[in-house]
Amino acid sequence: MTTESQTNASVSKTHTINIGNRLKSKRLELEFDERYVATALKIPIDQVRALEANDFKYFRSVTFARGFLKSYCRLLGIEHTEMLHAFDSSRDVAESTIKPVDKVNKQTHLGDPIVVFISVVIVAVLVFLVFWWPSQSATVALEEQQIEASESASMVEPNMEALQTPDEPTVSPEASTDLPTSTSENEAELGDSDVSSSTSDLGVSDIKEQAVESPSVPTSSVVTGLSAETMAILEEAGVRPEDVIRATAEVPSTPAPTVPSYTDEVEVAFSADCWTEVRDATGKILFSGVKTAGSNLSLTGKAPYRIVFGYARGVSSLKFKGEVFDFSSSIRNDLARFELK
Repeated sequence: MTTESQTNASVSKTHTINIGNRLKSKRLELEFDERYVATALKIPIDQVRALEANDFKYFRSVTFARGFLKSYCRLLGIEHTEMLHAFDSSRDVAESTIKPVDKVNKQTHLGDPIVVFISVVIVAVLVFLVFWWPSQSATVALEEQQIEASESASMVEPNMEALQTPDEPTVSPEASTDLPTSTSENEAELGDSDVSSSTSDLGVSDIKEQAVESPSVPTSSVVTGLSAETMAILEEAGVRPEDVIRATAEVPSTPAPTVPSYTDEVEVAFSADCWTEVRDATGKILFSGVKTAGSNLSLTGKAPYRIVFGYARGVSSLKFKGEVFDFSSSIRNDLARFELK
């Protein structure tokens, strides 16, 4: 009986504790403002206000609310055990109002008409898919093959007719006997003229090819990198060998690589105290902590970067690869979460 009365007394005592009022009064006693508490706990100001207003449903889960309450008590120097007991007791009272459901619906048996009807429909669909659908698809495939065969046959017939009646030139026996004589005479008459014209019309590009394809000669007879035969051909064509060597030695210049105008990929300037966290693509934390007003942050890692600002209004400017980045669309209750790609 004594134990029961002590337990009831402790429970009633925890119920009388107003968690939010006690946190707020202690904070005011220590002359801490909400911004300082939010920065120290690394949480938004709205969550600090929710703790002081006993609005624990504002948090995503009970675990988050309990953890932030414990951290808040440690910051203010309050014994967190009593506060957590009061928090757990309020949760137990809220959960005890849920009534158990004793009514259980009757389970469906295999003999019910609905179950039998559904089973028959499923069997009919399976029979349709197994037997009728493959035969129908095979018939369609056979029709497509027949159509393709008829089209290919219609395309081949005109080609065969054209091959059967070629236009071949007819040559009389007399003309065929005269061809060798006339050919030999023409070759004898045009022999010298062809040689002189080929030498005079020789261009720089043909000379380069002859210089590459010409057989190697001893190094003692090579003066300018070209063979003696090539140099003779160049002189007859009126081309200077030095110009050919200079043209073949020219190498196109490669453009110099462009140097970026920025030093670090991420550059942040702060106008107020702001908790900041930056991670790169590998998950490595490049920076995590509070940046004071008037300070700057410059980082370089592996993009994309995941950035979190605890107080987004404290960021005066953000540059990514030398260009200003606008993250205003990612701000929720002064908290900004976004990626830089």
